[in-house]
Amino acid sequence: MNIWILYIIIVILLWAMTGLIYKAGVHKEEEKHTGLKFSVSVGVVFFVISLFYLITRDEPFTIIESAVRYWPMTVFGIIYFVINTISFNGYIYNEVTVEAPVEGISGGTSTILLIAAYLILGRVDSISKLLTPLRTLGILIILFSIILLASARNRETRREKERGPDFQKKSWKWRGLGTLIFPVMFSMVDALETVITGVCLDSTYGYSMPAGDSIIIIGMEYSILAFGSWVYIFVKDREFYNPFKRENVPRLLGSVTDNVGIVFYSYAMAIDSVSTDPVLAVYPVFAMIGGRIFMKEKVSTIQYITVLCIVVGSVLVVTDSII
Repeated sequence: MNIWILYIIIVILLWAMTGLIYKAGVHKEEEKHTGLKFSVSVGVVFFVISLFYLITRDEPFTIIESAVRYWPMTVFGIIYFVINTISFNGYIYNEVTVEAPVEGISGGTSTILLIAAYLILGRVDSISKLLTPLRTLGILIILFSIILLASARNRETRREKERGPDFQKKSWKWRGLGTLIFPVMFSMVDALETVITGVCLDSTYGYSMPAGDSIIIIGMEYSILAFGSWVYIFVKDREFYNPFKRENVPRLLGSVTDNVGIVFYSYAMAIDSVSTDPVLAVYPVFAMIGGRIFMKEKVSTIQYITVLCIVVGSVLVVTDSII
């Protein structure tokens, strides 16, 4: 089996599991600083992974030197932490069945941004070499389906307002267009990640930055910011947040599947940055199936149809990426 395909399969399975596990880590009762607490768990796992890479690296490595040399990756690390922390709130207000496909919009967006970046940098001569007709069609179907999904949820919110004033007050969070804010934010930063990662890592069009270096830089940076968040929670609420507490374990496990997925994702990006992210657009399909089976989630028929359209668009992009 082609090593790139193997990496892709592993990432798809890990990231599909991540959505389900993160959803299981959402507390039913009202909780303060949910996003920060999720990021603390991510920071713990990120630190272990980056430390492992730092210790096992064969060649001499200076974090500061590498962080300066590949400054776009360093700057992105801060953006990634901020947006990722905010977007964790999506698991509070959304079903996995909805959260995962909306996040999947990044597959199309990131491809467009990555191609634009390569054109600006002069790495490719023509946009037609990367943005083929079939891939373009798939991207457009994905984007259009996301818009339809948002519209469907908004219509359902208006109908459900008849349930009473309390429901009306909070309906935008639970069922309306506002619920899509968090996964859309994540999709945008994920698209930016593809551009930065592609430009820095890609051995064909990019600058051949070692994949391990990117993991070390982002991992250490995220860990420091996560520790700062842990301190903030303690100072703000006089609350010692323990990510290893039983009720918080799903957040930690989700961080493991998420970050291990990122490791394999980095290696896949180093082999083929243009095809990797579009192919990974299929992982929401598995998350959706898991949400229906394990979380017993139920969404309307029109929402399932829009999700199916996203799948169709993803398949078109995937087909064009592997043939």
